[in-house]
Amino acid sequence: MSSQAQTVADRFFGSLAYLLPIADVGFFGYFVFAEFPIVGNFYQTIAPILQLNSGFVGLFLFILLYAGVVANPRISRFIRFNVLQAILLGILLFLFGFPLRFALESSLLPIAVTQVLMNTVFIGTWAIVVYGIVMSALGRYTEVPQLSETAQIQIDRF
Repeated sequence: MSSQAQTVADRFFGSLAYLLPIADVGFFGYFVFAEFPIVGNFYQTIAPILQLNSGFVGLFLFILLYAGVVANPRISRFIRFNVLQAILLGILLFLFGFPLRFALESSLLPIAVTQVLMNTVFIGTWAIVVYGIVMSALGRYTEVPQLSETAQIQIDRF
């Protein structure tokens, strides 16, 4: 990927994109919130903002970001790459959410296994988000195996 210098705006908007998965990962924090109430309190504080990324508003936001940012070659490749990577992360969280919700509600898996899976997704997503924000703020492309490759392939199509 290009190592050209990114503008301050590119860095800011590239970093801002990684706030999207924070809204999507809240469900997976169920056990973390129970164990560490301060994390749950943080999510409660930002809950009104997170609600913007749900239901039809979330679908509209997805379409707006994809069509208006990712597919728009007039916007910096750096911003488009980071927005797409954040969208892809959100899609993965959505897909992981179905089986884990089912496992949690139906008691299909032992609660300890469900807890480990949910904690892993929650903490892993936060690690990717923090990494993405830091790398974007530094003006560097975030390299997450498979996720970055997929984003790069899609961005190169436009």
